[in-house]
Amino acid sequence: MRDFITCLEFLTRLRFSNRSDWRDDDFSRSVPHFVFVGAVMGAFMAAANFALVCLHTPTFMRAVLLILAELMVIGALMYDGYMDTCDGIFSARSRERMLEIMKDSHVGSNAVIGLAALVLLKISAYVSLEPRLLTVALLVSFTITRAFMTHYIVNYKYARETGIGHMFVAYSKSWYVYFNLIVAMVIAFGCGQQFLLTAAAACLICKVIANFLTNQLGGLTGDTWGFLTECGMVIYLNLAYFLLR
Repeated sequence: MRDFITCLEFLTRLRFSNRSDWRDDDFSRSVPHFVFVGAVMGAFMAAANFALVCLHTPTFMRAVLLILAELMVIGALMYDGYMDTCDGIFSARSRERMLEIMKDSHVGSNAVIGLAALVLLKISAYVSLEPRLLTVALLVSFTITRAFMTHYIVNYKYARETGIGHMFVAYSKSWYVYFNLIVAMVIAFGCGQQFLLTAAAACLICKVIANFLTNQLGGLTGDTWGFLTECGMVIYLNLAYFLLR
């Protein structure tokens, strides 16, 4: 339970403890729970969408409120990594300079434009998908993207010598990936075979993006995990419009 709470508190804004005695391996041992925390996130967002539909909330208003619900409860950790990665990757600088830019706390124009595109893509998916379909797609997308984070953590080289992401990598084990993906596949398949096939397609595209980032940066970082996770979300939701209607 301690490891699950560690994972939940790291990936969301929810707090159930006041611990200050974090150990390096605490973060790594929380990795098997990514899929369960993703399912909790997805269940919350699905419930929020269902409630808004029951309240007959106008479609565009519902989409914006879903974004706000995500930010208030799940938080902006993945958005932060996404924005840092946009600043670095689209700077057209050397590998070392890209990593320096990603570590800089200042926000550049690439990050702002990238975030605007990301939010618009999410809202467009929320507006376009039939409400009942969106409810299920939210559950599956949050589950599968958080589960697939374990693949980035375990199977890709970490591009930095230090950093909080390094603590996830240092003690990780290969079975974390298999466990997370199997659980995520079971959840997706339980929602319907088509949801599983859409998840597989989204993960394949994210794999291609991860390989591109690795070629650019010499590996992945905590920021790129956030970038890939947010990309996975919009890829899944927009694929759902074309594949699940």
